[in-house]
Amino acid sequence: MALPPRPSLFGVAMCLLGAVVCLASARHGWRTAALVRAAAVDHLDGVADGTLVRVSGTVRDAERTLTAPLSGTDCVACRAVVEERRPGALLLPTYVTIHDPAESTAFDVRTPHATVSVAEPTRTVALDSTVVATVGPDADPPDRIARYERRADDIGAGWRLLPDSLAPVARALSLGARRYAERRLSPGDDVTVVGRVRTGRLDPLVVSTVSPTGTLARLSRTSVAGFAIGAFAILIGGALLVVG
Repeated sequence: MALPPRPSLFGVAMCLLGAVVCLASARHGWRTAALVRAAAVDHLDGVADGTLVRVSGTVRDAERTLTAPLSGTDCVACRAVVEERRPGALLLPTYVTIHDPAESTAFDVRTPHATVSVAEPTRTVALDSTVVATVGPDADPPDRIARYERRADDIGAGWRLLPDSLAPVARALSLGARRYAERRLSPGDDVTVVGRVRTGRLDPLVVSTVSPTGTLARLSRTSVAGFAIGAFAILIGGALLVVG
């Protein structure tokens, strides 16, 4: 039995890949739309389990907090982001994310009328970014950041260690410079949490320090970009199937 021609196989693969990307983007978009669908409340008394709600208030001082790894700040959610200046599209230098782990813990939100317990956020967290340090390609980071980099398995020398023949050009373009930032949520911060009520506490779908409108705009960009990439892959795959 003869195998299908290679363009047809590649076309099917591209269509499948595009469909998966579109479905993932649709799921992300539906989760983002929860900001609009959720009912705004300031307490959970009398709210039935499973109800989608939106709570806005201030993060209370927590019994258990995390320590942000780059700045040492107390927080309840944090994403440490390390970016390195590298050649990007068309070989133009740009900052590329090389490390961005996240961690979080349960916390309470104080509203004008109640205190709402929020389970540990494990899904979409949209927090403002705070730059902790920017370090040139030949400079050493602050001690705390240097220790963190040594402990992290996925942060290598990158473009900071280059052959002597490339070093002058790379340094002229600041290739290898690193920017260290944190997206964190700390006690005292204003926050909006969207989630479902589970046994008197909130199981979060979206946690954001931005206004609901700003969060919707920020998260929608990810869904739109995913749809565009998925649709493009499907178009390419369809074209290959036609010509194949």
